[in-house]
Amino acid sequence: MNLPDQPVNPFSDQAANPYSASVTQVAHGPQRSPVYSGLVNHVVIVGILQIVFGIMELVMGVFLVFYAFLFSVIMPGMNNGPANPPPPEVILGLSIGFGIGGGIVLLFSILRIISGILCFWFKNRTLTLISLIGGLVTSLTCYCSPFSIGIGVYGMVVMFDAAVRQAYQLSAEGVSAEEVRARFARARYGI
Repeated sequence: MNLPDQPVNPFSDQAANPYSASVTQVAHGPQRSPVYSGLVNHVVIVGILQIVFGIMELVMGVFLVFYAFLFSVIMPGMNNGPANPPPPEVILGLSIGFGIGGGIVLLFSILRIISGILCFWFKNRTLTLISLIGGLVTSLTCYCSPFSIGIGVYGMVVMFDAAVRQAYQLSAEGVSAEEVRARFARARYGI
């Protein structure tokens, strides 16, 4: 019972919460359920981060492959090294290790770049998830770990969002990326 001179109880069911998440409907057709606009605008940010970090990983992969070449070709021919040069088995092991590591980093850097480009059109969400999860392998190089873990976690939060899944579904149904963004923007502002 609220009297006119008593303040409204903020914990009652009648009190409006100004901090609650708003749920709006997206106009897709009669069979779609209402969904909030979510993180749809963040897909472009994930795409940009994927492209930029993919290029950085590409450089790292090229360096690792160069190190594999360095250990297998150049190192055995060096005569001005230490008195006890490493045995050929160690050089071969380093060459194989750097070659495999460089190949893996190159593979995921190319996947990151391709999936980053496809994010602009809401295409191939599965490839984006594969590049985000597989890209965490590049954190083993230590050079890539802070960015790889950060982009991986942020990207997976965005890609597993319900509105983002719905946006990718709309794109798969033939709706253009501009129309997908416009529909979710209208839903966000209740238009």
